[in-house]
Amino acid sequence: MRKLFSMVLSVILIIGCSSLAFAEERDRYILYVNCTQNIVTVYEDNGEGEYRPAKAFTCSVGEGTPSGTFRTSDKYTWRLLFGDVYGQYATRITGHILFHSVPYYTTNKDDLEYEEYNKLGETASMGCIRLSVEDAKWIYDNCPSGTTVKIYESDAEEPLEKPSAIKIDENDIEKRGWDPTDPDKNNPWKKEEVNTA
Repeated sequence: MRKLFSMVLSVILIIGCSSLAFAEERDRYILYVNCTQNIVTVYEDNGEGEYRPAKAFTCSVGEGTPSGTFRTSDKYTWRLLFGDVYGQYATRITGHILFHSVPYYTTNKDDLEYEEYNKLGETASMGCIRLSVEDAKWIYDNCPSGTTVKIYESDAEEPLEKPSAIKIDENDIEKRGWDPTDPDKNNPWKKEEVNTA
């Protein structure tokens, strides 16, 4: 009996210590979303107890984007969205609010809603935070579940400049169905970059 009690106590201590260690862990990144300016600013822990702005993404929020502080959870390489469209590299922020790419009609990478892509940087979503594929994938790859997201409205100058989004020529039948930033080897935008390099 004494041996069993000792084993149970050891397990409780191990679980308690690992929970304490987890509670003291800091996010490597914190994501700030300014809905007024349609910009996401990534702050990185510099290892000395401070977060500094590291990169900025152009985004599109919507009238239904909530303000507040949240923690990310689920991730999806493709996710069905409102309106029977799909987003690539979706990361759940809260409820039905996600970071994700600009919508696609299907789960084919050459089936982008290019008119919606050209709205990046403007308020255009149903509440989610739309990004280019490259930026949505960066969050998907680098920000684990539990990453802090702060969503707010402000006219104040952000620490990093908002990047300009590439515009898609809607008459370019070969390339308009692709997100220009998608790293897929079949992306005609990437083939053009190789040919001009």
